[in-house]
Amino acid sequence: MPSELIDYQGAAEGCPICLDDVADVPFISDEAAVAHYATHSPHELAFALLRYKALVQHALVVVDEPGGIRTEQDLEEIITEVEYTAQGSPARPTPSG
Repeated sequence: MPSELIDYQGAAEGCPICLDDVADVPFISDEAAVAHYATHSPHELAFALLRYKALVQHALVVVDEPGGIRTEQDLEEIITEVEYTAQGSPARPTPSG
């Protein structure tokens, strides 16, 4: 059983808000991740959660369809679709937070 949520099943990630910024390196502990997340606004955190929820929801629907997700490219297409929708969302945080 993993001892850290941030690296559950060896899938350590960076900040879901910073994305391509410098902070998007895998965190080494839950403590480090939470400390970093706390530097973001509640609006940024809420939108990141909403974006990830949409990604998981979309992936689960596609997995259940005939053909499902068979390749990494299939998964990349799902991520691209969700990110495209997120970019156009009126709830998307402004760069100033």
